[in-house]
Amino acid sequence: MLLRAEPYSTTRYGQLQMSNMVGIDNICEFAARLLFSAIEWARNIPGFPELPVTDQVALLRLVWSELFVLNASQCNMPLHIAPLLAAAGLHANPMPADKVVAFMDQIRIFQEQVEKLKGLHVDPAEYSCMKAVVLFTTGKYKQSLFF
Repeated sequence: MLLRAEPYSTTRYGQLQMSNMVGIDNICEFAARLLFSAIEWARNIPGFPELPVTDQVALLRLVWSELFVLNASQCNMPLHIAPLLAAAGLHANPMPADKVVAFMDQIRIFQEQVEKLKGLHVDPAEYSCMKAVVLFTTGKYKQSLFF
């Protein structure tokens, strides 16, 4: 059931990856697609659509970064894109030097987490299960799985 909720098949994730990753605009669009695919996936899993919209939004706001990491790993996002995403973020929203250091540290952590997941050779069904666990594990007992 969870696997059927995936908005993109594994081959389509591959097509997203290969689709002209040259400019920052294309990379930002790719990142947006990954984020939107997490939302689309959540809307298609059993039980989630029955929640009040406010609860759906709250859950997604709480775990979007973990879902993004899982989607980036699942689609085999090339890790050379992460520094370009950072550059795009810095270009769009200039910040003081101390914040740049913290931001770049988050990019490094992102790259490490994606690389670790890629190394596990997780199959699509396992990704779907991990995303469901991430989505529905909230509250005071939740420790971020990735950051």
